[in-house]
Amino acid sequence: MFAIVVNPAAGNGRQATLLDRLKRMLNERSEAYAVYETTGVGDTARQVRRAMDEGCHSIALIGGDGTLSEAVGELAGSSVTLYIVPCGTGNDFARAFRLPKDPVRAFAAQLDGTACQVDCGLINDCGFINVSGSGFDVEVLKKTEELKRLYPGEKAYRKAVLSVLERYKPFEAELSVDGGPFRRERLTIVEIANGQYIGGGMRVAPRAKEQDGLFDVVLVRTVPRGLIPLLLPLFMLGLHAGLPVTRMYRARSVVLRAPGMTVNIDGRLVQMDEAHYRIMPGALRMMRPAR
Repeated sequence: MFAIVVNPAAGNGRQATLLDRLKRMLNERSEAYAVYETTGVGDTARQVRRAMDEGCHSIALIGGDGTLSEAVGELAGSSVTLYIVPCGTGNDFARAFRLPKDPVRAFAAQLDGTACQVDCGLINDCGFINVSGSGFDVEVLKKTEELKRLYPGEKAYRKAVLSVLERYKPFEAELSVDGGPFRRERLTIVEIANGQYIGGGMRVAPRAKEQDGLFDVVLVRTVPRGLIPLLLPLFMLGLHAGLPVTRMYRARSVVLRAPGMTVNIDGRLVQMDEAHYRIMPGALRMMRPAR
C-alpha cells in the first residue's frame, strides 16, 4: 500500500490540490493508498514512522527538500520505497535526481521508473539527502525566509543572494576529512554534498553523485567582497571547481567545528558547535525516473 504524506495547509492549499491529483493517478492504477496528514515542521518523520508501522511499502512525500530531510532518517536502511513529489521552494534534490519540475509529472515518472539505491547522509545522527554546510548559503537561507512572503519559489533565493552580497563576512572553522588532522580555515562557503544543487539551482557540487557512496566536500576560501558578484555566476553554473579559492574532496566522513555556527541541513537551519558527517551508501530505496 502507498502512503501519501502531505501537509494540506502548506503552500496556500497547493499540497491539498496535489493530493487530489495523486489520488486519481493511484486509483487509475488500482493502487491502494492511505493519506497521512502532517501538522507542520517536525511532524513528517512521525507520519513516516506511522506509515511504515502500518505496513506501507511505498511513501510519496509531497513537499520540498526540508520535507525529504525529515523523512530520510526514518527510511534509511528500510525496504520502503521513497517517491518525491516536489513542491518546495528550491526542490534541489529533485533537480539532481532529474525529476520533472511539475510535481505530478515527477510522480508519474517515478511510478514508471526503475528501483535504485541512493546514498543518505548523517549529521550528528540526523538524516539528510541533499547538501549540508555553512557560510554564505546560510545567510542566504535566512534572508530567503524573510522574502518568501514577497516572492515565489526560486525568485526569493535570487533576491536573497543580492541582499547578502552587500554585508557578508567569511567565518573561521576547523575541518577534518576522513579522520585526518583538523585544519583551521577561513571560509566563504563549506558544503558537504550528496546532491549537486542548493538555493534553487546553484550547482555547488557539480561532480556529486547520489549513488557513489561518497560526499563531495566543497570549500571556498575567503573571497574579497568586491569579487563575489563576479564569481557568483561561475558558482551558480558549477564552474568554480578550477578557481584558486576552491578546494574539493571526496570523503566518507567529515567533522566541521566552529563555536555557535549555524548549519544548513537541506534547507533547515540548526545551530551547533560541531557537525559530524558520515555517508550511508545505498541506504534509501527510490525509483529512478523513466526518461
